[in-house]
Amino acid sequence: MSGNRWDTAGVPHKGWTCVDVVDLRADGGPADETDYATCQMCGNEKIRYVHIMEHPDLDENFEVGCVCAEKMSDDYEGPKRRETKLRNRAARRTRWLQRKWRGSAKGNSFLNLEGYNLVVYPTKTRRWGYKIGDRFGPRTYPTANEAKLALFDDFWVATQDDERLWASD
Repeated sequence: MSGNRWDTAGVPHKGWTCVDVVDLRADGGPADETDYATCQMCGNEKIRYVHIMEHPDLDENFEVGCVCAEKMSDDYEGPKRRETKLRNRAARRTRWLQRKWRGSAKGNSFLNLEGYNLVVYPTKTRRWGYKIGDRFGPRTYPTANEAKLALFDDFWVATQDDERLWASD
């Protein structure tokens, strides 16, 4: 469904709530390979950050861009703040592999960040795992870099609101 729904009868303009925001390029892939979304409110065809909006009078959620999310929720700061957080996450994830990983006495790659010991190690099955402190990641990966990125994803979920941790990266 495309086109401008701001003019569609029965589609409310206000009273919407944002339930989630999705970055369609969260994996850090190239822009020309991104499968962008189309705003279900205004029809803009190149949306990377999709704001999922719900309204108490409608059964379906709308997937919209930042500007429409602001107007629909009457919130002119929240959508930008959520989008900035996702943009920062994508940039940090891209830089994650370029960080100065050190080698442990056992030959494992590790980072020490604000009291967190993050380790990537080879398994007996020639795959790669990771550890955050004493907690092992739930699966193994074909390459060390895939394990490092999975470690980032796991670590980000646990620590994304810790400004002290992410302020300097």
